[in-house]
Amino acid sequence: MLKLIRYDFRRSRDRILAAFVIMILIHTGIWVSSGTTSNEVISGHLLTYFSIGVVFLFITVINYNRNLKSYTRRLLPVNTVYTVLSPLLQFWMLLLTLMFIGLIHLGLYVLFYSADFLPGNFWTVAWRSALQCIWSAGFVLLMIMFACTVARSLKVRGKIWIGIAVLVVLQNGVAYLEQLLFKSYFLGIDNAFRFEVHKASDVPSGLKLNYVGSNVWPVIFEVAIAGLLIYATTVLVKRRTDL
Repeated sequence: MLKLIRYDFRRSRDRILAAFVIMILIHTGIWVSSGTTSNEVISGHLLTYFSIGVVFLFITVINYNRNLKSYTRRLLPVNTVYTVLSPLLQFWMLLLTLMFIGLIHLGLYVLFYSADFLPGNFWTVAWRSALQCIWSAGFVLLMIMFACTVARSLKVRGKIWIGIAVLVVLQNGVAYLEQLLFKSYFLGIDNAFRFEVHKASDVPSGLKLNYVGSNVWPVIFEVAIAGLLIYATTVLVKRRTDL
């Protein structure tokens, strides 16, 4: 599976490196033009990281879709499930790299300014939020991959619209079930950002984050759905390979 990840990375290396370079240039521009740690500046940095994460999602989906169309790729003597898992692992590796750059970025801010702008309990809340966001992004990728595989498995016209329809139905179906069963918003995103900001005189920034808790059952439900998606996608890819 590592060989598959390396192969896909080499094929999209230029696009990935270009995304990182553009991200660094944007962050540098925001930093130089502001010189402060205001809420607007922090929001600009976070929006940049989110946008690059979306770009990595698109790159991963494009690679997976190309692999589905590639006849030589289907002839590789590898377990079919590796074909499904390798894009997911590569995407998570890219997101972890993005997080690592974010930590360096935050460290530079603390070095040049101070840590006084950070709310109390920041690291605990940020760590839990980051993990849940990474999981949610991976879950979205699995649904997109399943929709692409279904579309590629059909020999009819308008495959792209069938894939979009499958994705919309799947996303809304999971969201509805989570709301019905757990009173939780789609993909646990609300759990990732379920914290409150309070004024605190004992914190230099004057603000303190309070994590209001999260319901683990939606995450367990999503893990089960993810397992089914991996299984179903693997079956469809194997059937396509055997044809």
